[in-house]
Amino acid sequence: MGTEKVVDRKAELEKEDGYVLHKRLSQVDPEMAAKLHPHDKRKVARSLQVFEETGISHSEFLHQQHAEEGGGPLGGPLKFPNPCILWLYADQTVLDERLDKRVDDMLTAGLLEELRDFHRRYNQKNISENCQDYQHGIFQSIGFKEFHEYLITEGKCTPETSNQLLKKGIEALKQVTKRYARKQNRWVKNRFLSRSQACSCSNEDAIQ
Repeated sequence: MGTEKVVDRKAELEKEDGYVLHKRLSQVDPEMAAKLHPHDKRKVARSLQVFEETGISHSEFLHQQHAEEGGGPLGGPLKFPNPCILWLYADQTVLDERLDKRVDDMLTAGLLEELRDFHRRYNQKNISENCQDYQHGIFQSIGFKEFHEYLITEGKCTPETSNQLLKKGIEALKQVTKRYARKQNRWVKNRFLSRSQACSCSNEDAIQ
C-alpha cells in the first residue's frame, strides 16, 4: 500500500506572487486583506488556506472564536476557564534598560561572530541568488535580519561605513527587542487581565 504525500497548501500558496495572493484574498475576505500587506505572504497565504479548507473567511472564523463565551479580541476562550497567572512585571523604564544591557551582553559574548558564521553557512548563497527569506524559520528570528546590511557589505565598504551599519544594526536590535517586550506585556494584559471574568488582587493580597 503506497503512502500518500501530504500537501502543504500554505507552502504552495507562498510560492505565488504576493500581490496575486493578496488580490485573491481581497475577493474572498476583504476585511482580512485590508489588514495585511501583499509582502506578508506568510499571513496572506494562511488566510487563503483557512478559506479554502473551511469555506469560511479567516476574519469570520476569528469573529466566531472571539464571540464564544470566554473569548475576546485576542482569541477564543482559554483552554482552562480559571487559570492562575504568574506574571513578572517591571517598570517600563527599568525593563528597557535591562533589555539594552542584554543586547550589549550578547555582543560581548560573541553575537557578531555567531551572526557572521550563520550568514556564511546558510544565507550568503540565498542572497547571491536573490532569494533570501526573512519570514520563515530561524531567519525571521529577532537578532539576525537586523544586521542584514552590515553582513552583506562587510569587507566591501569602508571601515567607517561598516561601523555605521553595525551601529544601525545594534540600535535596530535594541528597538525591536523592546517593541517585542511591549507586545508581550500588552498580550498578557489583554488576554488575561482584561477578561470580564478575571479578578484582580492588590499587592497587599499577594502571598508574601
